[in-house]
Amino acid sequence: MQFQVPQFLDVEDKIIGPFTIKQFLYLAGGLGMGYLAFRFIPWIGIILGLAFAAFGATLAFYKFNNKPFIFILESAFSYIKSTRFYVWKKKEKAAEAELNLNNFKPTKRETGLSAKSPVSSKLSDLSWSMNVTTKEDEDQKRMDALGI
Repeated sequence: MQFQVPQFLDVEDKIIGPFTIKQFLYLAGGLGMGYLAFRFIPWIGIILGLAFAAFGATLAFYKFNNKPFIFILESAFSYIKSTRFYVWKKKEKAAEAELNLNNFKPTKRETGLSAKSPVSSKLSDLSWSMNVTTKEDEDQKRMDALGI
């Protein structure tokens, strides 16, 4: 038994002429508010009436990023209504313990690689050729140079 799968679920039915029910209600509301503004407010009502009619047409037909304009309005109102309270506070760092390196003596670590490793590169050759000395070694060299 085969079942019919509905198609075009996102397309609304055109009920009132070429308009959907939502489009018709937006247009009717905008034109109705425009008429009331025109009828009851003498000169400013013309501008308000045109603004209401344009707003109704925008709600009915305008889409931004394939979303109806009513969703943009809903997002704008929820953004305005929400509380946005941002405070910049610089957090104080905890007092760091001072590191005393006076009696520190480095120990030589074995890396597992010999000096004559079959795999060599300029970087490894350079690292083997560097002369790493400690402060005590430098002090000893100075004392030897001074004859102390």
